[in-house]
Amino acid sequence: MKLIAAYEAKSRFSEILRQAAAGEVFIITRNGQKMAELRAVQPERATRVRGMMKSDIPPIPADFNDPLQIFAEYQ
Repeated sequence: MKLIAAYEAKSRFSEILRQAAAGEVFIITRNGQKMAELRAVQPERATRVRGMMKSDIPPIPADFNDPLQIFAEYQ
């Protein structure tokens, strides 16, 4: 955790942001008082993997789009 003055944080923002993304924590001060904390954001939830539920869904039958027998009289 590093203490950094607000004016210095403003002038070196890009560099500090890169370091924060790498895991460094910064406390931004103004007139010697702690004002804010800058740290990397943790992902809120795990990313989804494409096809992760493929084994849970049965295959679609070949006659899926065929008309249903109960509607035969309306056709």
